[in-house]
Parts: sequence; C-alpha cells; structure tokens
Amino acid sequence: MRLLSDRHEVADDPEVIQAYLEAREWGDGLPVVPPTPERVEGMVAGSGRPADDVIAEVDPRKGVATVEKIAVNAVMAGCRPDYMPVLIAAVEAVTDPAFNLHGIQCTTNPVGPLLVVNGPIRHAIGLNSGRNALGPGCRANATIGRALRLILLHVGGALPGRVDKAIHGMPGKYTFCLGENEEESPWEPLHVERGFRAEESTVTAVGAQGTHNVLALAGGAREALILTADAMATMGNNNVLYGQGNPLVFFSSGHARQFVQQGYRTKRDVKAALFELSKIPVSRFPEREVFPLVPLRERALDGDDVCVARRPEDLLVVVAGGPEPYHICYCPNFADTWAVTKRVL
Repeated sequence: MRLLSDRHEVADDPEVIQAYLEAREWGDGLPVVPPTPERVEGMVAGSGRPADDVIAEVDPRKGVATVEKIAVNAVMAGCRPDYMPVLIAAVEAVTDPAFNLHGIQCTTNPVGPLLVVNGPIRHAIGLNSGRNALGPGCRANATIGRALRLILLHVGGALPGRVDKAIHGMPGKYTFCLGENEEESPWEPLHVERGFRAEESTVTAVGAQGTHNVLALAGGAREALILTADAMATMGNNNVLYGQGNPLVFFSSGHARQFVQQGYRTKRDVKAALFELSKIPVSRFPEREVFPLVPLRERALDGDDVCVARRPEDLLVVVAGGPEPYHICYCPNFADTWAVTKRVL
C-alpha cells in the first residue's frame, strides 16, 4: 500500500512525540497513538477502500479528507480498524451542506457534532448504547468521536482560539458518540424514522450544544414530559432564538416503556407533546431584543408563543442509556444546522 502523507521522524518517546505535536498545533491536547505507516495501513485496510479515495472536503479550510487522512486521525485517536466505516460515514454526515459544518467550526457557540449510530454495526464494533453511553469506558464511543474531532482540527483547520471561536467550549468537543438502544426501545429507531431500513447501519450527526439532565424519578409519563419540556423551553437556547433546528432528547428504555403504557405509543406522540409543552409565551421575553439576527417576531411562532422548532417532526427522540426511568438527557441544537444521516458502507 502506497501512502501519500508526509513522514516525520520522531523519537519513540511519548513525551517527545507529544511535544512535537504541540509545537505544530496538532492533536486535541491529549496523548495520541503515533500514526506509524504500519498502523495507518492497517486502518486503511479496515475501511475496505483505497487510501486515496476522497470522502469529502472539510470546512472551513476545505481540506481533502481521503481515506488515508481519516485513517491517520483514527490511529491517533486510538480507533480499531473495524471502526473505519462508521468514521467515514460520520465524515460524510458532517460535511453534508445541510449540517453547516463551516458555521459549527467557527462559531462562538459551544457546539460539536453528536454522533448517533444505528443498526447492526453497533454490535459488530462494541459500541455502547446503554448505561453511561455518553460517558467514559467504551473504546468505540470514545475513539470514534475523538477521531472525528481530530479530523475537524487537522483536515478542517478549526484550531481553537484562531478559527474555533467558542467562548467556553464544552467536553463534547473531545468526543460525542453513542448508539441508539434499539433492542430495548418500544419505538422505531432513529434511522428507520429517517428513511433507512432497519437492517442498515447509519450515523446521524447532530450539531449539539452539550447535555442537560432532567431528573424525573416519580410521577408518570405526562409529568416526565412536562419536566423535559421545561428544560427545552430556555429562552437563550439557539433553537428558540433561531426558531429552527433539531433539538434532541435521549430517553431511557424505562421511560420509553412508561410512555407507551400511558398513551404515548409512538415517537410522534412524544414529539407532539414536547412541542406543545415547551412553547414559551412571547410576554416572557425581555422587552429589549437580545438576538437581533432573528428578531422575536420572526422566530417559530404559534400565536403568542415561541416554539423550540418549526414543527414537532423536527424534534429528535432517541432511546439510549441505562434502563431505569430516572434521568432524561436533553441536547439543545445549534439550530443553524440540520441533522444528517448517512449509511455505513
């Protein structure tokens, strides 16, 4: 296999390697696996595609993400070769024009790509869809998300402080990846909702602003939805200020079963309830305009209420995490972006 990337001779010492990367503004600040030719070749082989196959141009630099360049970053992140098809689909998703990667890479907002993986590939690579799926402990979740971030840095050129202008940033900009717990869900999975077959594997990229925990220990389905909608109805969220986008909610399988038992039989029922319950009266907003890019009267309005999205169908509902009906996870959306789903080949 002929690799085209530049070669760099560095002493086989972790501290020397890290210093070498830092001097060139490479990496994400964490130690990396050195991308030796042998490791990169193995990663390319795991993709099943030629090393020089062009996958996408990555904004804002318009860097060319070939299979080889993706493989280099996958090695650095600690991926296994069999993760490559998922990572390639993730690159395709975030570079789709609807995702608005340029805006996400350069904004002051604390946004990063959240990857939701569906289909049989989850089990094939050991991706965590259950307890602590957005936390530490699973190599696939951690390294696929991290590899995408390294690609956004190295190929896309979004260097923190110079191109990436995030005021605070967020931990999800290191890694933000999980699977949907399809087997424990009473509803159709995300990729089937979005037009794919159940037996296909997909990656959905969402421009997410982090996570907001909702504690719903008691009560019933209606009460849990009221609490979730209250978390969504935040006047300063981008979804509310832009009046568009794909806000995402992760429900445990326990909550999902509770919803079905109490009349919310489909994701559509849940979305409709959340959409109605999260409306914010115009009268609650400050008298002085706080977001002149989209004035209050130009947002997603329903009479005298401001909505968190244009329509209920724009909300994303995913079943993931541990089984207990305790915690709900809300992920506000950058809003100047749309979720994109790509098939894993």
